[in-house]
Amino acid sequence: PSTCELAGLPVPDHCEGTSLVPLMREPDRPWKSAAFSQYPRAGNVMGYSMRTDRYRFTRWQHRKTGEVVAVELYDHQEDPQENINLAAGSEHKDLVARLAKQLDAGWKAARPG
Repeated sequence: PSTCELAGLPVPDHCEGTSLVPLMREPDRPWKSAAFSQYPRAGNVMGYSMRTDRYRFTRWQHRKTGEVVAVELYDHQEDPQENINLAAGSEHKDLVARLAKQLDAGWKAARPG
């Protein structure tokens, strides 16, 4: 979409994505609320990860059953090297729940408005 918009061409219906032109023209504008990725591990485990402006939240799930086998939460403001997993701490229970809900909503919910 970005290339089409920059060239003044219509975006084809089959073209996926969001134009980055508004961000190029106004770099300080609010954009996506999170970036998403996934990473496979041995033993039929898949990691679903989300990076917000401050946190990285990852949920490791069994691929076949969906059972959560581990959760990771890192505060990049306080711990940019990701040395301290905050997910198990009771003081972060509400944050873990909020980030899990955001992860479940997925990348489509994080798109710019």
